[in-house]
Amino acid sequence: MKMNEVFIVPNNVDHISENGGENGTLIIARACKEIGIEHVFGIVGVPITNVVVEMQRLGMPFYGFRNEQASGYAASVVGYLTRRPAICFTVSGPGMIHAISGPMNAMANCWPMILMSSSTGINDVERGGFQETPQLEAAQLYCKRCYTVNSIEAFPSILLSAVKESISGRPGPVYIQIPSNVMTSNSTCAIKQLTPLAEFEVGAGTITTAPRNKITSALSLLLGASNPLVVGGKGAAYARCEDQLRKFITTANIPFLPSPMGKGLVPDNDEHVVSSARSIALKKADVVLVIGARLNWMFSFGQAPTFNEHVKFIVIDVDAEQVGKNIDPANLVGLVGDANQVLTEMNELLVAQPALLSARNTHIDAWWSELRVKIAENSKSLQAQLAQPQTPGEYLTYHQVFNVIRDHLPHNAVVVNEGANTMDIGRVCINHNEPRSRLDSGTLATMGVGIGYAIAAHGVYQGERPIICIQGDSAFGFSGMEIELACRFRMPILFIIINNNGIYEGLESTPDEGFCPKTMPPTALSPKTHYETIIHAFGGEGHGVSTISELQSTVSSTLAKIKNNTLTMPVLLNVFIKPSGTTPKILTKH
Repeated sequence: MKMNEVFIVPNNVDHISENGGENGTLIIARACKEIGIEHVFGIVGVPITNVVVEMQRLGMPFYGFRNEQASGYAASVVGYLTRRPAICFTVSGPGMIHAISGPMNAMANCWPMILMSSSTGINDVERGGFQETPQLEAAQLYCKRCYTVNSIEAFPSILLSAVKESISGRPGPVYIQIPSNVMTSNSTCAIKQLTPLAEFEVGAGTITTAPRNKITSALSLLLGASNPLVVGGKGAAYARCEDQLRKFITTANIPFLPSPMGKGLVPDNDEHVVSSARSIALKKADVVLVIGARLNWMFSFGQAPTFNEHVKFIVIDVDAEQVGKNIDPANLVGLVGDANQVLTEMNELLVAQPALLSARNTHIDAWWSELRVKIAENSKSLQAQLAQPQTPGEYLTYHQVFNVIRDHLPHNAVVVNEGANTMDIGRVCINHNEPRSRLDSGTLATMGVGIGYAIAAHGVYQGERPIICIQGDSAFGFSGMEIELACRFRMPILFIIINNNGIYEGLESTPDEGFCPKTMPPTALSPKTHYETIIHAFGGEGHGVSTISELQSTVSSTLAKIKNNTLTMPVLLNVFIKPSGTTPKILTKH
């Protein structure tokens, strides 16, 4: 269902001023339309409401959230899914500050987006103007570049510069600030018309490759290793290099390990994927090719004991500054360039120089044997946890829940997965066959992104791919009210809350005696909360689930409706699971 097919706008908004000039609200809206912005999120208010109305007049969908933080997260993930910036549009002061988490998340994950906000009128700065806040200074901490629009005629050129900045080099967020008096001003000048974004090369100026001799040297090093390993991250998924990567992995017969959001670059069920032997693969690899991933906290900064003390790294990254981060230069071969281009050249070299493959180290067979033994061992252990039957009267476990989900998950589903235990266990249990199919807390480990991500994914795919949002109960609480937006736009999203009554762990019940705020464990939330009843208030469908059979029935029927395009509202499943591995104790009352 297309969100922009039908819209109703107020009839009291004039885009032609009394003196015959063109109003700034229309100039802003039209420039956004001309350059090809397809997704706008935010919360309206004075003075941006009229701009949004003009956007709707031009056929642009606007997703009005309940909190700017969630709208910022939504805009950030659109950049990852499309390689084009979406706009998070906010009012001044608190509105802009509430949204700043979006650019911070986009900056950490290297995704393009635009945060655009109104601000205090130019003549009221330093006078205590309406919602006056040092917005520019705040944005500078989390954006690649910040722009101030001092005249409405300059807006189209500034927007063009902002879009190019956002998608070029290492992608990231930019900020555009428009003082309220500029936004509502009129212009009688001819306004610059913009070129649609589709007509630029996305990432213009960065579709480059490393020198051929360096690529040849790197390839020789990798193929000469006894224990080679390829690591692929979400930067590789962003670069759309999956076809070349799969070809390279298959031809070179090298083990592949995805980062959490790199899952699906090579299908998880492919024989070359060694996620089930992650620890030993990292520990014993002697040469590691890193594609679109950073050796940050998620990979122990490339250091022992997670990695071999003498490991050598080959790093492909579009940013020269990031290539050698946390790595001793003596152990590094850096390939600065677009991942897809570099891998294309590697594949060409394997064809043009067959001696590269024929000279590969003969010890790789022993390496594969060691990894496959570990994969079989860990897979058997995981399968035993997944297949464990539910004892009558007992709570469900995380693994039992994920076993049902993975059995019914459509192959092309986009899975949003967040929450501490929910995300960590889900990453292991759910297989992905396509890139950009897993959206989780990412580099910044940002909790609360789930519902915004799910709404954004639906906006991008418009029913072409099923959207399933799996969250812990704590993660859901960050932006749970946004399910109203999903209901308002009739988005057929399946929301699944894995409810253990707390953060990491919760109480089975609140004691009748001896309870006061000082004695409640800080990880505990209200036990057995029926989150599924919230969605009923907005016209959606909700179910409380506590058995495997109930879960199978509701997941199966909901996904069947999504597949058949007969689901007209979102569905929320509140799955009650065992609160914790141990029973938290109420602290002694003071």
